[in-house]
Amino acid sequence: MRALLLLTATVALAGCNQQPAEQPTLAQNEAAAREAAADLKGADRMFGFPSETIGRLNQYGYRLAPYAAAGTGFAAKGAAITLSQSDAKSPNTGTATVAGSDAEAIDSIAFALSLTDDANAETAKKRLTDIIRAFLFQYGIDDKKALDAIAKEQAFDGTIGAAPTVIAIDKGDAARTLTVTFRRPSATAPAEAMVGNSQQP
Repeated sequence: MRALLLLTATVALAGCNQQPAEQPTLAQNEAAAREAAADLKGADRMFGFPSETIGRLNQYGYRLAPYAAAGTGFAAKGAAITLSQSDAKSPNTGTATVAGSDAEAIDSIAFALSLTDDANAETAKKRLTDIIRAFLFQYGIDDKKALDAIAKEQAFDGTIGAAPTVIAIDKGDAARTLTVTFRRPSATAPAEAMVGNSQQP
């Protein structure tokens, strides 16, 4: 009986000494994400490697926060950047937003330009076009002049680099907002709605 009690106590103590499973570090998570995206190219990589995509967007000054839980999914929105004549009374500004239904992939990437300074609108539209083209170039994607619609402030609904793309113009009282949105073909409705609510700079 005494031996049984000693054995029970030993097992109980062993159970108490068990350490909780270690959570992967940020570096380990990044390494796993890189490995998972190693064979992805073009639009598949643009949407399938959130941290890299956000890092590339931040090269243009958007300063997006990390991809994190927001609303019904995940999102990251950048701060407004000046796209023309910083000393104007109301400079033209832009933002970039990414959103998705889970942490593993992005469902939509939206670039928004708020045109509040007509005198320098052409410069702002050219800079936005240049930024988006440079961003797409990193994925080997050529817009084949579809982004010329930005300078003309024309709506566009088609495909760029296999990604369904929409260029929309919203003419408000104080400004007109031009938004360029790229979507994964499998993007979910909640994520699309979340981006739609985050496009204003």
